[in-house]
Amino acid sequence: MHDNDEQTPEYASRREPVEEDIALQLGTWRFERIGLAVLLLLILLALLGLFSKGPLSNANASSSDGQLSVEYQRFSRNDTEEQLHITLRAAPGQQLAVVLDPALLQAANIEAMHPLPGPSRSQGQGLSIPMLADPQGVAALYLTLRTQGIGLFRCHLQASTGQALTINKFIYP
Repeated sequence: MHDNDEQTPEYASRREPVEEDIALQLGTWRFERIGLAVLLLLILLALLGLFSKGPLSNANASSSDGQLSVEYQRFSRNDTEEQLHITLRAAPGQQLAVVLDPALLQAANIEAMHPLPGPSRSQGQGLSIPMLADPQGVAALYLTLRTQGIGLFRCHLQASTGQALTINKFIYP
């Protein structure tokens, strides 16, 4: 019963015992493998922080002289809490201020500030937050923000000493 004429190649279309279109089946298998690879890539990117917290989302920005720096999340989700850490370096005991521009105030609500600063005041459409440098000349401000809105936001921070930074942030729905 092993007649070479009756044997069919493994990847040839057949009519018996079931009708098959092997070319279509091979295309379907290729599509499934590509879909699986895309799904695994999305899972990996999610774990790395593309859609929220993680190494891809963690960002640091510093002014050219290093006196103003900020740690923030590049990617966040609408209506979630996140931290913004602002550091200023100056002379010990120097009174400083950082100005948050209106774009940041539109992209997020400030829920908490630590340490509690003196009275904040508006500066144009932005918010000026006073800070006091410690004996080592460092003033740190931790903000807890609740993001709002969807899309790309470009926000500016400016120190009373003249340094400025731009933060680029994307907020997912």
